[in-house]
Amino acid sequence: MSRSVGFVGLGRMGYHMARHLVEAGFDVTGVDVLPEARARAAVAGIAVAADLSALSSVPVVLSSLPDTPDVCLVYEAPFGLFGVLQRDSLCVDLSTISVATSTELAARASERGIGFVDAPVSGTAIHAEEGSLAIMIGGTAAAVDRARPFLEPFSSSIHHIGAAGSGLQMKLITNRLLTTHVVGIAEAIVEMEAAGLEVANCLELLRAGAVPRLLDYKAGPMARRDYSPLFTIDLMAKDLGLAEEQRPAGRLASVAAAVVREAREAGLGAADLGAVIEVVVRSVSDERRRG
Repeated sequence: MSRSVGFVGLGRMGYHMARHLVEAGFDVTGVDVLPEARARAAVAGIAVAADLSALSSVPVVLSSLPDTPDVCLVYEAPFGLFGVLQRDSLCVDLSTISVATSTELAARASERGIGFVDAPVSGTAIHAEEGSLAIMIGGTAAAVDRARPFLEPFSSSIHHIGAAGSGLQMKLITNRLLTTHVVGIAEAIVEMEAAGLEVANCLELLRAGAVPRLLDYKAGPMARRDYSPLFTIDLMAKDLGLAEEQRPAGRLASVAAAVVREAREAGLGAADLGAVIEVVVRSVSDERRRG
């Protein structure tokens, strides 16, 4: 395996990923339009360039860019990577961009005999610095296997999700879930403050309880549609009613309570709380019919 790799985009995330590749013994040629990004990368042992032509003989190129137009500009021929790279090269795009655009880029790459995988990351610049990013990949099995050694130096977890575009689809689902969690945490903190509770102590309690482990014990049964009761919808409806007696629910909590009420009205009160997925399925189906 060649130890030569190109890296396009040396910003907050890309710099750390490229640095980890250098530390793992790879010969990294980095490209960025910003002089300050190139200067910082050079200190880390990255051979820097301002022009994509510097990557013409590199067999594998990784990219980490802000948005869809940036990725299109970097990849599209004649001046982008598809016009620069040789046949049998591999492109690994770590950016979070439009699924449709990424899938189209994969098709164009294939026409030129170039491999292409979408490999968005889950994590922040902190995780990039630590080398502990989670990576979700869309592409052929052969391309993913070829990409893995170049991803391992800055990741703690690599998952081949499926065909081209599927890594990005999972990334967007992940960010929706993440946003829901963050808004829920924000509402909980505001409630703690309104109740006059000591927030730091309450957060420690949350960490010790069920909240951090929801994926561990709730997501699997929900995906299997196993509603064997651990904590029923009836019991949660009761608790949410008691909470409402204390103070009105926040925006996200109100929506969640409405979903619980709908599940109860559908006769699912004795089932586990995970049975709310039945309401979500019906809601998504209704939205698709209306659309």
